[in-house]
Amino acid sequence: MCPRANSYVENFCNHLRRNGYSEKYEQAGIYSISIDQTLVYIGKSHNMLVRVA
Repeated sequence: MCPRANSYVENFCNHLRRNGYSEKYEQAGIYSISIDQTLVYIGKSHNMLVRVA
């Protein structure tokens, strides 16, 4: 179960798990967002699966 998630996020987490992503992403991590190859945001998450969802 995704902690503190609404039903949309919970459903998407379950979809990602069914497609084999939980082992890879259900852990802490650092991510970045870039637009036109310009870095605009760097973040961290305790559970990357929930962040992706």
